[in-house]
Amino acid sequence: MQRTGEILQQLGLSRNEARAYMALLGCQPASAYEIAKQSAIPSSKIYETVNKLLGRGVLQPVAGDDEHGKRYVALPPEDFIRQVRQATQDQTRELLPLLAAIGEPEGTDFIWPLVTAEQVATRANELIGDARDWILISAWPEELVWLRDSLTAAEKRGLKIALVHFGRPQLRIGATYHHPVEKTLYAEKGGRGLTLVADSEEVIIANFRADGRVDGAWSRNQSFVTVAEDYVKHDVYITKVTRFLDDAVTARFGPEYEKLRDVFDAEA
Repeated sequence: MQRTGEILQQLGLSRNEARAYMALLGCQPASAYEIAKQSAIPSSKIYETVNKLLGRGVLQPVAGDDEHGKRYVALPPEDFIRQVRQATQDQTRELLPLLAAIGEPEGTDFIWPLVTAEQVATRANELIGDARDWILISAWPEELVWLRDSLTAAEKRGLKIALVHFGRPQLRIGATYHHPVEKTLYAEKGGRGLTLVADSEEVIIANFRADGRVDGAWSRNQSFVTVAEDYVKHDVYITKVTRFLDDAVTARFGPEYEKLRDVFDAEA
């Protein structure tokens, strides 16, 4: 319940409004007095809170003619979320040109940190949804779970997609390549990695450490984008070579391509 109240407040309800809405969902229909009793809102504040929720369309009176006899029902959760989503879309649609009129930032080359899996997932899905022509992605199954729908929708829109898949691919989308040394990479890096590039314009890079830490970044910095793009393309080249020449490659460089990966030994 505490987390529910926190999210409701993040969506714009006051603390008392959030408590009243949750209380009414559990005991409706109810009078203002009953809502106050269930939510522990002081009686001196309950009518003000109820009136604000009425103004938001979150509560609806269903019986009683006078203030003390009225009973209320709460807007169903699905309708509440739909209302919040629509209001947010309307507000952001109006806000964008107003902010743009104030002035553009001096540069768009900043690298913005992403420090939680939720931040990475949200920004990655937005990047995929905004892509116009193509997507390069290098990812592990754990992250592809929350990118699957966006990638599938992008493919249906006609975007070209190249996916380097660490681990035996269970999701095949666009041109899918199985990276052949995922175990070695996991041991070397101490976790999983995600690289996502769209249209040579935007990039997300993130590391998901074995200890649960996440460190990532999003940027339109052209140098950063180019390095990431070349990184994914390089992995595609390697997987193509190993797919068709695997016997020769493993004979020359070892079963996990360990000699190939030793960049400090030119003779290996």
